[in-house]
Amino acid sequence: MDFFKKRIRKYQEKKLDEITSKIQFHQYTKKQLEQKIEEMIHDEKTMIIKEISYHSKMINIWKKNEEKLKKQMSEMED
Repeated sequence: MDFFKKRIRKYQEKKLDEITSKIQFHQYTKKQLEQKIEEMIHDEKTMIIKEISYHSKMINIWKKNEEKLKKQMSEMED
């Protein structure tokens, strides 16, 4: 049983790292786009605003995934 728990744990840790990486990517990209928007004309701003919205949604999705995985990992330890 310990073998399977360790394998599951390693998999979960790997997925958690991936989720964290995706959150960081989307936060970074969102921040870069927000900085760009201050320097652009109206049409470009509209496009960038849509991209920012997309990255905000992705951040929320990946944060929820992170929370679920952390919950699963804590339940496995019990």
